[in-house]
Amino acid sequence: MLKLLYDTAPVAVYYDKANDWLFADWRGTLTLKQVQAGCLTLARCFLKRSYARVLNSNCDVVSISPEAAPWLAGEFLPHLGLAGIKYLAWVCAPNLLLQHFANEAVRPLSATVVVFDDLAGAYAWLQRAHLVSGAVPHEAARQAEIGWRVAALAEELAHYEQVARLVATPARAEAAGKGMLR
Repeated sequence: MLKLLYDTAPVAVYYDKANDWLFADWRGTLTLKQVQAGCLTLARCFLKRSYARVLNSNCDVVSISPEAAPWLAGEFLPHLGLAGIKYLAWVCAPNLLLQHFANEAVRPLSATVVVFDDLAGAYAWLQRAHLVSGAVPHEAARQAEIGWRVAALAEELAHYEQVARLVATPARAEAAGKGMLR
């Protein structure tokens, strides 16, 4: 049974209660800004609890900005271990370029990551992923650091949006002065 946690333009995030994992279902044409916003949505899920297993589906992704893979690899994905993720099943869209981006993005991860080209294979593998039971050491410190990193990411995205508005405002004012806007 899937419980919807978040539903945003780039990603819907569910909790799969039967399998005790997080399911991220990405869709559409993804810009770097949309990927960053979607990752912020995912990060917020880990503020409430940890998920050792994640099923990440890009089956419905049409295209992705070339800047997204380096950002994911350098800025977001390395922190997944902090979030408690041990196993990540990443399902690629049936597109060689998107598969290349996924492989580049997951390369630096410390979690066990397997990239699939079909959802059924990823699902079956993640169900078999062996989890060691027991409490996560230093849970409070881990949660505090996750909270700090989510806040920093949200602040960074807000800054980018503010800069984009400032850059757009003079251009719009100039266009209005020339009678180009109505």
